[in-house]
Order: sequence, then C-alpha cells, then structure tokens
Amino acid sequence: MSSIQPQGYFQSVRQFRCTNCAGEITLINKRTNYVGCQYCGAVLDATSEAHQVITKLHAPSKFPPKSFIRLGMKAVFHGKKHQVLGRTRWQSDYKEYWSEEGETGYSDERWEYDEWVLMSEDRTYFYLIEDADGYAISTSFLPQHPNLPTGTNILNFRTARKERVIEYGDSKVLYFEGESTYQIKAGDQVKFAEYTSSGKSYIAEWRLLANSKEIKEIEFFEETSIPEWEVLAAFEDNAVIQEAKQKIGQINKRKRFWRITYWLTALAFAILLIHSFTQGREIYSQQFTVPQTNKPATEDDDPKVLATTQPIPMQAIKKIYQLELSATIPDNTDLWTGLEILNEQGQVINVMEGDFFRASGDEAWQEDGESGVEHWEEAELSKSLLYRLDQPGTYTARILALPTTAPDATVKLTLVEGSVLSRYYTIGLIIFTLIALVNSVSASMAKQVNQHIRSLS
Repeated sequence: MSSIQPQGYFQSVRQFRCTNCAGEITLINKRTNYVGCQYCGAVLDATSEAHQVITKLHAPSKFPPKSFIRLGMKAVFHGKKHQVLGRTRWQSDYKEYWSEEGETGYSDERWEYDEWVLMSEDRTYFYLIEDADGYAISTSFLPQHPNLPTGTNILNFRTARKERVIEYGDSKVLYFEGESTYQIKAGDQVKFAEYTSSGKSYIAEWRLLANSKEIKEIEFFEETSIPEWEVLAAFEDNAVIQEAKQKIGQINKRKRFWRITYWLTALAFAILLIHSFTQGREIYSQQFTVPQTNKPATEDDDPKVLATTQPIPMQAIKKIYQLELSATIPDNTDLWTGLEILNEQGQVINVMEGDFFRASGDEAWQEDGESGVEHWEEAELSKSLLYRLDQPGTYTARILALPTTAPDATVKLTLVEGSVLSRYYTIGLIIFTLIALVNSVSASMAKQVNQHIRSLS
C-alpha cells in the first residue's frame, strides 16, 4: 500500500514504509520518536532501522478526521508557516458546572475531540482543538502561579485569584496518527481541570504513575476559540481547500444565475402590472338590493332571482374578461348569492356563487396572570371569475340570492374587459422581489466574509 503525502513547507527527514501495512510514511520533525500509521493504526518506532511495531491502535476508519484537515497539510497562523504533524482523538468523561435560576451544580458529561499538533517554521508547536462546537488554539505555557484544583476551586495561573473550576475529569486516547516525541497508546489517560478568565480557557493536565496516585507530570495550557473562517483562511493554500473553493465558485455562479433570473422575473411582473393598469376597461357595473326577511335561510330554501341584467354585448374573443360578484352587508351577517351567465338563446353557459360573510367582535383573554380584551374581524365579500369568450355575442346575467336577515344588503356585479390580472402581477412582483433581495443580501454578506478571509491569508 502507498499514498501520496501532502506537499508541505518542510523537507522530510525520513521516509519509510509501514512494517505492518507497507503504507508510505514521511517524517518532517527530527525529534520524532514514534509515528502512528494513518493507514492501519499501527504505532512504529521511528528511530530504529527496523521500524518495529510498538503497538496497534484502533482501525483509522473508526476515527476519521472531523473535517478537511489531514496530516502533512500546511497552514499560516499568526503570520508563521505551520505544518500538521499529528492527530490524537480524545474522549473526556467529566463534570461540567451549571447555574440556572439561582441553583448550581455539576453534571456528568462525555465529549470527543481531535487534537491536531502543528509545527511552525521556527520549530515551535501549538495544538488545534477541533470538536462539534468548532475550533480552538491551545498552547503550552509556564504559569506564574502553578497549582492544581482543591475541590472545585483553583488559583488563577497568572494572578493567583481564586477561580471556579468549570470542567474537571479524565480524558483518554481513542486513536492517534502522525508524529510524536513520546509513545501514545490507546487508553492513555490524563486528568484535567479547566477555568475561564478574560475570554480564554486555562487548563491544567496531569498524569499519574501507573497504579499510583503519585503525579508523574503536569502541563498547563491556554486555549482560545477561533472561528471556522479563520481556520479555512489559514489552510487556504492546500489542494483540498482550493478544490472546495472551486466547488464554491461553481455554486456561486449558479446562485448568481438564479439571482439575475429572479430580478428579471420581478421586472417582468412590474412591466405586466404597469401594462395592466392601462388595459383594463369596465364595461358593466350594477348594484342590486337584497330584500330583507325576518326568517333566516335554511337548506330547504331555494335561491330567488333578484334581477336579470340588460343585454351586454361582448365581442373581444382574444381578451380576458373578469366577472366579479361582491356584497355589502353589516357586521355579523352572511349572504349567499349566485350568478348565471346566459347566451342569446337563454341557455346558462357559466355559473358562479359566493357565500359571503362579515364577522367581528371583542374577545376576553387571560394568560400567564394577565388579561385583556382584543377585537377581531373576518370577512369574505367578493368572488371573481376569469375567462375568455368562445365566440362574440350578447349575453345577460341573472343574479340570485337566498333570503337574508341582514338589513341594507346589496350585491354588485362588475364586468371588466381586458387585462384584469393586476392582483396576480402584484403578488408575483412581491414574491420574486423578496426572493431576489434575500439572495442579494446573502451574496453580499458572503462576499464580505470572503474579502476578510483573503485579507487575513
């Protein structure tokens, strides 16, 4: 088995094949004593000629990287060139401090994260922590006041002020790949305690001697969160990022096409809307009074003919006609009306009905100890029908209605010849303008972020 190693900033100091799987391994750190094979999970002695297998970890397929970062990748952090040397997958079982509505305590938690070690051009190191919440940069430092927690308190490493421990527990190694100066085995365990100060996390880690409570070694770390776009900017000069940028460019090109399409569609609706205002022509309008009755309508009642219109000549067979039936009624009443269109032979060729109502009132409400009164209104008072003429002619309309108790109820018939689609043009204009605006704003924000990333690269 072999693999092409990523092209980095540093010349390799050793190259050999894994004695377990024959995968190609390249080392760039002169002080590397052990190497975890990224192909089979074996840990090898990097210093001997035989490169014997020291131990075997879990299969790499069980612990793939959480994102695009890979061994050997190059990056620029804080103006310095770095290269990825190794990755350790940790699992932490710990107590986490919580506070809610005056109560506090510690909850049991479990968390997994990757710890990438990066070496700079001047041979210094830092860790890039990656988990489900994002990224953080962790650096080792010598505290002015080194100490370990006593109970759930710890002294600030810089000021000696008492701090609350927000997390404490154990972390163990699940998997390791890449270069290391010391041997890493699955199950290796450290204890840790963490507090926060001035927006940063401070962590003490200590190892115990085997089968003992005696401390073997202690390390102190300062950890700062870093946004994902800064990480992407740091790794920008890598093939995987370039490929991703090309894909993003293609996606942005498609988005730009659809953004232009949305604007052009909105413009088309605007033109159609303006045109509709100059084209529609009302050719008939008449209002009819509905007789009032003391007896509400029932299902057994038959509609009564209110009136039959005078003959209406309609000659334009290529134009759209709109028939609108509307009602005027008082609050909290309803009215059923109907319309029949008759041709010159008195045959019914089209029908329409409208079940109109107007409702309003005040309602009392009470919620979460508060109460009040709100007013509501609801109504449906018009119905329209669009059609084209099959043939020119003279037509009449017959207006029907069920008995109503509503006083002063009227029904109005309106006939418009020509472009009567203004309401649909208005809806289309609003919808596509909003879509175009949302796409334009999101594109502008993405552009600003990309410009910021390029300025940092």
